[in-house]
Amino acid sequence: MTRLIASIGGEGAGEIRNRIDAALARGADAIELRADLIGGMSADDYRAVRLQLPDDVPIILTIRSAREGGQWDGGDDERVSRLIELGPFADYIDVELELWRRSANVRQKIGLALRRADPAYGHGGEDASTLVRRRKLILSRHDASGRPPTLQKEYLSAAGQNACAVVKFAWTARSVRDNFEALELLREAPKPSVMICMGADGDMSRIVAKKFGAFGTFAALDATHQTAPGQLTIEELKRDYRWDAIDPSTELYGVIADPVTHSLSPAVHNAAFEQAGMNRLYLKCPVRAGHESFKAFLVEVRSRPWLGFRGFSVTIPHKENALRHLDECGGRLTDDARRVGAVNTIAIDDDATLTGHNTDLAAAVACMEAACGGGVDALRGRHALVLGAGGVARAVVAGLIDRGASALIANRTDARATALAAEFGGAAVAWAQRHRSASRADLIVNCSSVGMWPNVDQSPISADAISHGPAVVDAVYRPRKTRLLSDAMARRCVTVDGLAMFARQAAEQFRIWTGQQVDWDQLVQFADDRLSRV
Repeated sequence: MTRLIASIGGEGAGEIRNRIDAALARGADAIELRADLIGGMSADDYRAVRLQLPDDVPIILTIRSAREGGQWDGGDDERVSRLIELGPFADYIDVELELWRRSANVRQKIGLALRRADPAYGHGGEDASTLVRRRKLILSRHDASGRPPTLQKEYLSAAGQNACAVVKFAWTARSVRDNFEALELLREAPKPSVMICMGADGDMSRIVAKKFGAFGTFAALDATHQTAPGQLTIEELKRDYRWDAIDPSTELYGVIADPVTHSLSPAVHNAAFEQAGMNRLYLKCPVRAGHESFKAFLVEVRSRPWLGFRGFSVTIPHKENALRHLDECGGRLTDDARRVGAVNTIAIDDDATLTGHNTDLAAAVACMEAACGGGVDALRGRHALVLGAGGVARAVVAGLIDRGASALIANRTDARATALAAEFGGAAVAWAQRHRSASRADLIVNCSSVGMWPNVDQSPISADAISHGPAVVDAVYRPRKTRLLSDAMARRCVTVDGLAMFARQAAEQFRIWTGQQVDWDQLVQFADDRLSRV
C-alpha cells in the first residue's frame, strides 16, 4: 500500500486537529506532523491528536532542519530531545541521514525516541510495548540545491542501516528527466522508500510513485499549505490524477510543453479515462524549449519501457521539434502531420515505435467553419488574419488554404510569419501592422499566446480593429473568455473560444490512443469543471 500522506503544520492544537480532520475527509490515509512548522502544542496535545485518530492512520513525526528545507533552526541536541519527548505519539519518526551519521551518541538517543513508551498512552487497550514495537525509523535526505552528487551511494547507505525501516530522499529536480532516476531507484528499492523530485518539474515522481510501490507520497491540505516546493494537494492527486486507480499496470500518457503549469489536459484526459473505465494516467511533462531537450526526454522514455508510457500530447513550443525528432528516429508520420509540418500527438506502439499525428488541423477547420456559419464551403473566399506562427498557426493556415480561404499571417517574429506564408501559399504582414490588417479581415484567428493566463488583460488586437464585426476564433483556452473574445462579443462578432478547439483535438487524441470515441463537448464539460475549481 502506498500511503497518501498529508503534511500538516499550523499554530495551536485546535488548528492542527481541524487540518487533520480536513485531510482525512479529503482522502489522506496517513498524517505527517511537521513539528518544525507547528507552534503552540505541548506533549499532551500531541498525545490527544494520536488518541483521536483511528489506529490504522499512522502518524509520521518530523522536525526538519533549516539545512534541509525545514524551519527548525535550533541545535541538534534540542531537536533530538524533542523527538524523544514526542516519539511515543508517532508511528514513524523521520530523522535526517546527516543527523543519524553524526555520532553513536545521537543514534543511541534516537533509539530511545523509537523505544520510549508513554505510560499515559493506553490507546484502544493496547499496552505501551505494542505501540513501541510498531514505531519505525525513516532516514531521509533533502537537497534543495539539486540532485545529490552521490545519490545512489547515499541511498544504499541509508537503506543498509539496520534500524531504518523506510528511506526517503528528496531533491530539487534539474529537469523532468530527474523523475526517471527517482522512479528507477524506487522500482529497485531494497526497502520501502520515498523518492521525491521537488519543485515544478517533480510532479511525476509524486504521482507515479504509487505505480512502483512507494511507501507514500506527501500532499498538501490545499494550495496555501504546502510544506515543500512542488507539493500537490490531496484533491489534485485524488481527482485530477486518479490516485485511487493507480496500480503497477497503469499505462502513462502526458503533455509535453514549456510552460505546462496552466494545462487542462491532465484533468480532461484523466476524466475521460475514468469515464471509459481505463487504467490510464495522464501527466504534465515540462520539457524546456529546444529540440535537444525534446529529444533527450523522448530518448529516456523509450529507454525505459517499464515506465509504461503509451502516448503524448505535444504543444508550445515543441510541435515542430516533435516532427523533426520522429523523422530522425525512424518514427511514422501521418499525412496531416506531414501537411501541417508539426506533430501534436504521439502514439507509442508495443515495440516502442513512435507515430506522429496532427489533430490540430481537423479541430481548427471545424472551429473556423463554425465561426463562419458552418458547412464544408464556409471558409471558401474568406480573408483571414492569423496571429502567430507556431504549431497551431500551421494547422490553421493549412486548413484555410486547403478550403479556399486566403491567409494573412502576423507574428511577433516577422521572419517566422514570412516563412510560414511562403510554405503554405499565404501572405505575411508585419506584427506592427496587424491592427490595420484586422480591420479588413472577415475572420481573425489568434494562435499566439497573447492573452493567456496569467496575462489575461492583454489582447493581440485592439478593440477598434474588430468594430466591423469579423468572426473571431481564439486558440487560447485559459482563460476561456479572453480579452480578445470579450472585445469581440461586445461588438457582436461571432466567436469560438479556445476550449472548443482544445476539446476537438483532444477527442481525436483519445481516439488515437484508445480506439474509442469520446464526445468533444463532454471534454469541454470536464475542462469547465476543472476551471471552476481554480
